[in-house]
Amino acid sequence: MTSETEKEERNQGCSRRTFIETAVLTVGAAQAVAWRAAFGAAVLVTLVSSPALAEEEGDRPQPEADLVVEEVVEDQPSEALQDQVNAANNPLADLISVSLHNYYFPKLNGIPDESANTFWLRLVTPFWRIVPRVSLPIQVAPAPNPSATTAKVTGIGDLNVFATFILTPDDSPAMFGLGPIYTAPTASNDALGNGKHEVGAAALTIWAKGIFLVGALVNYQIGVGGDSNKPRTQFIVAQPIVMLQLGKGYYLRSAPIWFFDIEQPTYNVPFGLGAGKVIPTEKIVFNLFIEPQFAMALRGIGQPAVQIFAGINMQFKTGRKKKTDQAARIVNQLKAEQSMRSRMQ
Repeated sequence: MTSETEKEERNQGCSRRTFIETAVLTVGAAQAVAWRAAFGAAVLVTLVSSPALAEEEGDRPQPEADLVVEEVVEDQPSEALQDQVNAANNPLADLISVSLHNYYFPKLNGIPDESANTFWLRLVTPFWRIVPRVSLPIQVAPAPNPSATTAKVTGIGDLNVFATFILTPDDSPAMFGLGPIYTAPTASNDALGNGKHEVGAAALTIWAKGIFLVGALVNYQIGVGGDSNKPRTQFIVAQPIVMLQLGKGYYLRSAPIWFFDIEQPTYNVPFGLGAGKVIPTEKIVFNLFIEPQFAMALRGIGQPAVQIFAGINMQFKTGRKKKTDQAARIVNQLKAEQSMRSRMQ
């Protein structure tokens, strides 16, 4: 009796264990299937939703202020080049420069079949608010008494020194300078100079913005000593300056020199139109140009009726100037960002 009861209990225990094990296996299999289904659904949702999310993020409008800042950053190269072109053509630029200028005169008034040439070597070394300019000419001119052996005279002309004191503040859109001018009688031949110590005053103004640069130079000089056999000298020189940028460093230019001799009197009023190219490098900004000029009005023997003005200017960048340009660009960028954010508020 007892043994049969024990056998029955053992059979019931085995049945319960078998049932529990089966249940556990079933639950485990169900969980595995559930995890696989969940993982598959997640992958499917990700694949389906990712392009939509990407498209949605791409279509989402960017803040307007950020767009303005990006536009300012993108425009910096062109604006920086415009500033460099204007600085390269600005006689009041705060940069050390060396200029090699040449005037060729293929036609002289009253002297048929004769020509002349003047090469100018010019050095500009600014300091503080003063822009001194030293110019030395090397000339080829018709001989006063031509002969079979001497038809031309070649040599050094009169040395000219001009110091401009800039009166306008640094942040002014226009620049204005005023200063003394002096011409020394350094000519190696009487036909190449006036033979007088000539003193006077000069004024120079420049306005530059974007692709435009306009200005003017006016000076007055009078002879106060020198060779007594030479005639008295007193004259006014004016030079209008107009530059128009075409992009990529190219520009149109007009900078003729108008000469009025008060003592003689003689005068020459040419009109010029030429072109140039500014080539900036890491340390030097090169400015190459050519400008034909034609006399609109002239009087006097030997005055050029036609002249071809060509040259190269070399401006040397300084560390202080580089830092100033970088600071200006950063300030402009911050101003644009602040202005746009204030509009949005």
